[in-house]
Amino acid sequence: MGHKDLRTIINVNREWKFIRGDWEGFSDHGPEQVDYDDAAWSHIGLPHSFSIPYFMENEWYVGYGWYRKHVEMDSDWDNNKIVHLEFEGVFQIAEVYVNGSLAGMHEGGYTGFSIHITEFLRPGDNVIAVRVNNEWNGQIAPRSGEHTFSGGIYRDVSLTVTEPLHVAWNGTFVSTPLLASGDDDVQMKVRMQTEVINHSGTDKLATVRTIVTDHQGQVLTEMESTHNVRAGGVQQFDSVSEPILNPRLWCPEDPYLYRISTEVVADGAVTDVYEDKMGFRWMEWTAHEGFYLNGKHVYLNGANVHQDQAGWGDAVTQAAIYRDVKMIKDAGMNFIRGSHYPHHPAFARACDYYGILFWSEATFWGIGGTAGDTGEQTHWGKCSAYPVLEAHQKGFEQSAIQQLSEMIRINRNRPSIIVWSMCNEPFFSHESVKEKAIDLIKKMVKVSHEEDPTRKAAAGGGQRWNLDQPEISDVAGLNGDGGGFYLKWDGDERVDDPESDRPECPQVISEYGSEVMDRPGKYRPFYDHVSASQAAPYRFAAPKWRSGQAVWCGFHHGSLANDMGHMGIIDYNRLPLRSWYWYRFNYLAKQAGAGDHNLAYLGIRPPAPGSSEPEWPKPGTPNKIKLYVGVGSKTTIKNDGTDDTQLVVELVDINGKRVDATADVTLTIISGPGQFPSYDPKFINAESGLTIIEGLGAITFRSYYAGETVIAATSPGLQGAALLVTTVGDGTEMEPDMTIPRIQTGNQDKSRFSIEMLDLATHRPTRASSEAKGFAKSNANNADPSTSWRASSINPGECWTLDLEGVKYPKRVELEFDCGGLYQFVLEGSSDGNRWSTLLDYRNNREEIDSVIELLAPNACRYVKILYTALPAGVPANLKSFGLLGMNNE
Repeated sequence: MGHKDLRTIINVNREWKFIRGDWEGFSDHGPEQVDYDDAAWSHIGLPHSFSIPYFMENEWYVGYGWYRKHVEMDSDWDNNKIVHLEFEGVFQIAEVYVNGSLAGMHEGGYTGFSIHITEFLRPGDNVIAVRVNNEWNGQIAPRSGEHTFSGGIYRDVSLTVTEPLHVAWNGTFVSTPLLASGDDDVQMKVRMQTEVINHSGTDKLATVRTIVTDHQGQVLTEMESTHNVRAGGVQQFDSVSEPILNPRLWCPEDPYLYRISTEVVADGAVTDVYEDKMGFRWMEWTAHEGFYLNGKHVYLNGANVHQDQAGWGDAVTQAAIYRDVKMIKDAGMNFIRGSHYPHHPAFARACDYYGILFWSEATFWGIGGTAGDTGEQTHWGKCSAYPVLEAHQKGFEQSAIQQLSEMIRINRNRPSIIVWSMCNEPFFSHESVKEKAIDLIKKMVKVSHEEDPTRKAAAGGGQRWNLDQPEISDVAGLNGDGGGFYLKWDGDERVDDPESDRPECPQVISEYGSEVMDRPGKYRPFYDHVSASQAAPYRFAAPKWRSGQAVWCGFHHGSLANDMGHMGIIDYNRLPLRSWYWYRFNYLAKQAGAGDHNLAYLGIRPPAPGSSEPEWPKPGTPNKIKLYVGVGSKTTIKNDGTDDTQLVVELVDINGKRVDATADVTLTIISGPGQFPSYDPKFINAESGLTIIEGLGAITFRSYYAGETVIAATSPGLQGAALLVTTVGDGTEMEPDMTIPRIQTGNQDKSRFSIEMLDLATHRPTRASSEAKGFAKSNANNADPSTSWRASSINPGECWTLDLEGVKYPKRVELEFDCGGLYQFVLEGSSDGNRWSTLLDYRNNREEIDSVIELLAPNACRYVKILYTALPAGVPANLKSFGLLGMNNE
């Protein structure tokens, strides 16, 4: 019996039927039943989203959707085989039926799961039905967040067929203990922990043998252990190799991966072979010297990454995931923070492949504007990150811990993962549950250590509530103004920090540079709070104790919060903004082997000697269209839902040079299979998501059937172009229609976020012209009435600034001062930090006041600033509390 006969993995992404909505009374005779008539349903493929086509709208469908698929049972499956149905991600509650029976359920939208379906199968045709809903649930993490929460089977699905004695789902855990390291030699071991399940009717004496080989197939080491596995039971096997001298170490410069083959042997025969990859590496987090990989200091320089892409929303392919990771690597970066949920397992595999250090994050996170929720909010993006209602608390904690454990189990063999993060900005919770939220983080840290003792546990977004302390977690991630914590300044220049005032916990700036930008943007970094100079914003030097930093954000992404999804150095269509080019031409250019000859990207070359910027496309008259695949894409793709290709449209002049122009370009499939994410699957134009900026646009094409596709790009008055894309795989059937009709029966509740006023101020980043010792600027909006901000002088002219972290529309301001007196001030707002308009003018106030509550005319504001023009005698500028209420949208 060959290894392929022992463990078969069958991709089942193709040929599903779908309807958006629910079936009342489905348990009597609904879509889960074998003979249910689904002829009127849409024919789709996976990955799939309720919201396709999706182009960064602030709203999305919330409700139910049903999926159905026919699976033919192989005759060999009836020969004592075990069959599991494995999902990489369903948002967010999945009920899985096989031939009308409920086979299993899963709650949690960002982690995969496996369902044993052997007992429900029958010879011949079988029907799998999956009922999915993405309704807000106060007991499932996350309860809130800044991105979107569209439903669907948005990641891959497969069938795994094994012998009864086999390795469990994601049942191996490989680690590489370091024995000794010196200048010339490294000595390490391989430890393999394996979970084996026995679905046979008798006990089995089993041996688990692990073989590690290099790229040439040469055996590096072998190890084995033997145990009895009880009938119907699970047994843990643990084996450690002999010492290995100088294995090739995985690192960003050389991401070398070894192959692992784990065999299960019983009764003289191999019953299962489980294959994976691994890398040798070790790491150390320090509070005073930063991060070390393989004994060498490495500064983590990277970006946050969300999962969704233009048109397809969250339903992206594995090929698209690999392109995303490559674009971060191509910017000269070595680090990605997976914001703010467990990503597809292919994401960590891509980080392994390209040599990107990965911060993998769990699902406990909140969004600004929700700290005032006292338990009445029941909508995405509005509620307290930790539940206020006691009835929700136990279930929520179980959900957060369950998904953390699943994230670790699924991804623990990936050498790229250097830390597990418990949360992001959990302080956006009501003050009444602060201690419970902190206790949950501590519980999650404990679980993380139990599940994986080899990696540290981090608290991401820990710039409030003192979450950056070692009694909370092993590593602190600070967002926004957290980048300025512990830094010391002499005028506009940062100076070295005294050793006594360094952070006690290893620290990463998990978000900096939150700027709303669309292409083309500005050719510069946005270092803001991590800058080394307030006068020279391009200059950066990391404090030697800091481990790293990640720009917010790598890619534009869908967001429920107005324009906050437009933060990033790469746009939603995966085309770079000028800021991305700055990183490439400054970060990548400094790496070994980089030079001007290989730094050009999509026709943009590094700045010429003596020039401060590259030569950007100049305004001109386009003559024709170029159509080609993007960087990292190819013209031959697979038809199984794991592959696609990015198509780039370029407007060029009569000389073939790109011009800064736009046009209404139509992409049409002339012949062959495949589709774009649009209401018409064979057509896309400027109205349906393809935007031409500076002569460049892009969209992603996929196909579920084999064949050659001719794609034409046309525009009135321009010479068109054509491209041939070949899809390889089985069948030549009609291509599925992935798009969702605008009007369809069923639950059509849409999530809206502009009706009720939100708390725009609590725990948002702040700046101040000065602060007295013990009266920090963050005290003014920390929801603690016992603290306040005070300036360090009693002179007028002091100011306090609030960063709303995106453009909002304030409607009411509530100020409270430390003491009553004659305060004169002006409240100003700005959408960009440069041009300011007056929101409230108290410069002519003649009354003694201790508080102010005023309505404001809605203005688009990213920043709000209070400037003191007169103060009570002997009293510094101060704020006991600063409240701001408003909306995400006008």
